[in-house]
Amino acid sequence: MNTLTRQVVQRPCLSIFLIALMLFMGLQYKPAILNYTTRFVDFANYMLYHGMTLFPIADDLKPYPDYTIANTFLVYLASLPFGRVSILSMGLPYCISAALILVFIYKLGALHDKKWGLYAALLALLTWGFLDAVNSLALDVYPALFSVMCFYLAYSGTLKQQRWRLVLVFVGLALGFMFRGPIGLIGPAVVVGGYYLLSRQWRTLVLFSLISGLLFIAGVALLAWAAHVQGGPAFMHEVLMMQGLDRVASNHKPRYYFYFTGGLITYGITVFFALNVIFRKCRSLCSTKRTLDCDLLLYLTVWFLALILLFTIPNSKKARYIVSITPAIALLAAYIFVDKNPLFATARNWLLGLCLKLPAVGAGLALAVWVYNFYAATPLQPNFLGVFASFVVLTVVRYFMDRNYYVHPHRELIVLAFGVAAFLALDAFFFNPITFHLELAIEPTPKFLPYWFW
Repeated sequence: MNTLTRQVVQRPCLSIFLIALMLFMGLQYKPAILNYTTRFVDFANYMLYHGMTLFPIADDLKPYPDYTIANTFLVYLASLPFGRVSILSMGLPYCISAALILVFIYKLGALHDKKWGLYAALLALLTWGFLDAVNSLALDVYPALFSVMCFYLAYSGTLKQQRWRLVLVFVGLALGFMFRGPIGLIGPAVVVGGYYLLSRQWRTLVLFSLISGLLFIAGVALLAWAAHVQGGPAFMHEVLMMQGLDRVASNHKPRYYFYFTGGLITYGITVFFALNVIFRKCRSLCSTKRTLDCDLLLYLTVWFLALILLFTIPNSKKARYIVSITPAIALLAAYIFVDKNPLFATARNWLLGLCLKLPAVGAGLALAVWVYNFYAATPLQPNFLGVFASFVVLTVVRYFMDRNYYVHPHRELIVLAFGVAAFLALDAFFFNPITFHLELAIEPTPKFLPYWFW
């Protein structure tokens, strides 16, 4: 046990990656792929049986204009050794990306305080919008990864006087375009550009803007060329419209308030505590004499607000489109544990109290659903056994915590980790099964796949 603990302490990034990867892969468990992601199964199956193409091919044997081929290629690589597409091979690229997001969140916070990084990584796992994006196989997980990766490279490059890291930032932007098209480059570029602007690195900002613009033009040109080769002028026009102009001016109602109301609510308590930190540190953030910690808080605030404003412009709006705010709000919210000022004492105690109550909340929700099902026309179907079994296990764990770690110097971290475990159990056994069965009832073409690779 001591050896394992030593390894975790000595290699925190590897430990976070492996633990997060196992958690995300476990949360992928479901009998079928539903909703818009069913087309991803068709893309992967076509590539597995017919070989590479420049754009994904759907079951009607026509190239699909709304996505690049990068994610399909990763699913193809994960499926190839076993000769079939499975739930795990579909989810593996997303789970790896999500685990890497947690690693970079930790590394970014650890530039100031390792505790800040650890708390932020845990708070990211308490963010329902982030978990839902991974579980639902949303391609927006990739821009989230490249946003935090590019910001980390730019910010750490300045702190450590390693300007060559800017080259890796451009690699990250190019990868963002490969996986999500134009918006996959624009989002990370806005995050990094905002940092260079606020830190008054004018020459770097001009250079960054120039090269980012050239990368964008080159990416669009390559996208258009590939579309022309794949399907001719008509398909090229369709690709440029669906991955560009149609995202801005679509048939959807504008709803400019969406990301300031319902869109943020899905990011749960993490965004609430992030806003709490922004509000309470507002005077310090606006000061001309800021500490290093306040500098980072300012950059994270602009990251958060800039992406909200950016994604408010297109008419089409979904909560998963802004999953790139997760690293920013997780690090902002984690600051309540870094700054021991009485200013955050109430927020800190409230969050820790909620973490301890989450198992009972889960059991109460399951009991309420059980009673509701006696009267409902369409009964809800959570995993009652899983909810109550996890409640029993977590209750025993809490008893052990209270007996042995009540005055432990890292009790806050232990309680937060306990809350994360309770939240993940609630997500796996309560929310995910209910959502899955409700969607399965109205899904015309579910894709039933084996869970395991083999």
